[in-house]
Amino acid sequence: MASASAKPLAHDYLAALTIKYNASLIMNLASLLNKNLKKMSLYFASISSHLVLGCARIHCLINGQVTQSVFHTLANLHKKDTVMKKSLAVSSLIASLIATPSFADNANVEAYLGAAHYFWDEDRNLDDANSLEGGIEVPISERVSLEAWLSDFEADIENSSNELDGRRYALGGLYHLTDNDSYRPFVSLGGAHQEFEANNTDADETLVYLGVGAKKIFDNNLILRGELLAMNSIDNELTDLGARIAIGYAFGRTTSAAAPVVEKKPAPVASKAAPAPAEAKPEPAPAAVPVAAAEPVIQKDSDNDGVIDANDKCSETDAAFKVDANGCPIKLIKAIEIAMSVTFKSNSAEIADGQADIKNVADFLKKYTDTSITVEGHTDDRGRAAYNKQLSQRRADAIKEILTTDYAIDAARVTATGFGEEQPIMSNDTAEGRAANRRVVGEVSANIETHEAK
Repeated sequence: MASASAKPLAHDYLAALTIKYNASLIMNLASLLNKNLKKMSLYFASISSHLVLGCARIHCLINGQVTQSVFHTLANLHKKDTVMKKSLAVSSLIASLIATPSFADNANVEAYLGAAHYFWDEDRNLDDANSLEGGIEVPISERVSLEAWLSDFEADIENSSNELDGRRYALGGLYHLTDNDSYRPFVSLGGAHQEFEANNTDADETLVYLGVGAKKIFDNNLILRGELLAMNSIDNELTDLGARIAIGYAFGRTTSAAAPVVEKKPAPVASKAAPAPAEAKPEPAPAAVPVAAAEPVIQKDSDNDGVIDANDKCSETDAAFKVDANGCPIKLIKAIEIAMSVTFKSNSAEIADGQADIKNVADFLKKYTDTSITVEGHTDDRGRAAYNKQLSQRRADAIKEILTTDYAIDAARVTATGFGEEQPIMSNDTAEGRAANRRVVGEVSANIETHEAK
């Protein structure tokens, strides 16, 4: 009981000590506030972030009431300072969220603190500026998160001794490009409200931003995050660029399972030896009961293709075909072709021989409808070349007419061309050779899918 009560007391003491340390720092800084109020607002934002992380580390005991009390005190120090009040308001919201009971165990939130460097649009007439950055990211799915950022910066006005104070409140979303637990590139998109103050003059504008970056997540839940930003002012049509780097902590993220605790059992204590009992006669061993051998499991192969039904993706396969590991017939692509040769009477487009070839080609064209044919007409060398050219064209047209009229082949699939005496296949010095050269030829080919036979 003593050890159980001592643990909460030690925890309470640690919490009180941390809050007391941070409150002391804040009070010392507050004494300098009247001298340089604007610059001190940055210190208050830093101290409030320090309080947030300190409270999260020790769970901010007693429902965060201590933390809320400290921030209430800070807010009352300088109620008239707008910069400090906004910074403290955001920090108080973060602290109140983290200070709720069991937040570090149950929440799924990433909190960041970092710095950025901004390159202003040249039309703003501002020098590049450094900024203090604070943000929170809340995952809503494996890859998508919502984020909120507060940026606080000062920028020198070009060709002037004056400077400008600025703040940005951004709200947007992230999409992570991978599910990797240690390295996660991302893109971000969102909107922001930006305020400027210079020479007692205030201005504000609405921005949209686009970012690209990456996170490195360590085993102790620390996160290193870097990104590049492009921000466009909807009101003023200006585009600013920025580079941000931040350190974060992932609350509620489980890194590794705790090793199981093995309970040690005390070793058995040897008792005093009892007197040995009288030797008993051994009883006869019981007769062995025969154990029936397990029947072998028969794997069924319904289509007898050599692949059991459990693995067969093509049932009822024809036994004549070879199959693959899935029981499906092995497919082959086979090239087939058919040729036609028709001869003609001398000085005529009248067919002498080849009607059977014409029918075979027509049947082939009907079976394979994605094919076409070029009919080539030829002559011997008797007569003038120009006349022979015309005669060969009439012969080719005669074959085309038979295919399209007698066999109903689409005319768009048949081309007729006459070559005259230009392509003899035999010598024109003999009657036999001249008869062979008076011809019409054609060839059709197609690729067909078949199955490999056993």
